[in-house]
Amino acid sequence: MIRDPYVAGAFYPDSESELLNYFKNLEPERFDIKFNKILGVVVPHAGYEYSGKIAWASYSILKEYNARRFLIIGPNHYGYPFYPAIYSNGSWRTPLGDSIIDNELSEQLIMKSGIIKNDPETHSTEHSIEVQLPFLQYIFKNQFTFVPLILGDQSYEISRDLGETILSLDRIPLIIASSDLNHYESYDKNNEKDEIIINDIINLRIKDFFNDIYKYRITACGFGAIAVLMYITKKNHGKIALLRHANSGDASGDRKRVVGYAAMLAYS
Repeated sequence: MIRDPYVAGAFYPDSESELLNYFKNLEPERFDIKFNKILGVVVPHAGYEYSGKIAWASYSILKEYNARRFLIIGPNHYGYPFYPAIYSNGSWRTPLGDSIIDNELSEQLIMKSGIIKNDPETHSTEHSIEVQLPFLQYIFKNQFTFVPLILGDQSYEISRDLGETILSLDRIPLIIASSDLNHYESYDKNNEKDEIIINDIINLRIKDFFNDIYKYRITACGFGAIAVLMYITKKNHGKIALLRHANSGDASGDRKRVVGYAAMLAYS
């Protein structure tokens, strides 16, 4: 089974040559962070013109790391179904080619979790995972496997249970948590809300993270995916570092109604 691209030509270029040119024109990123192991990254999932450079900060580090197996977790923007939905086998297509789903990893996740369901249809119009694939395809020349997982219910309990499931795997994949940060407030207000949860994330305050999401009405769409990565990082006695933070106003110049983006690295 092949999933054809749904947002090519809207969120990112729909031709191979345009995509390759886009990536070739991105400036190399270097960060002075010492680590033994990368546990995962946080990346945004807006159109490349707005958030592509932020996502590239996370992917630049992966470029220097020998990872070839990824679990990409994102939100179900439609909110239904509530259960964590996986696309368990086949491949996903973009203008850069086909990326193969890790069927063994999919089966382990379904078997061990008790809450994950195989539901390819739920993925058909969701963009939060699709927009990550061209980055991986460009960096690793399609020499990788992945599993896509989207969350309708993004509660603390679901994030904790998914974290425990992932930690129980024979081989733990590198986690890509796909999420934008706060949405549709003024430039300064949006940054203020982003900073609240960024501080929670880098300090691994998982319950504070959820409390602040609700208390301050912070509309980070993939907060459940971020929480899964926080949980895994904390259990591994790891750390999370902020690589880049910006919002759509930095790219568009419109500061009245913006969306926040962050690139973050989880490591031990």
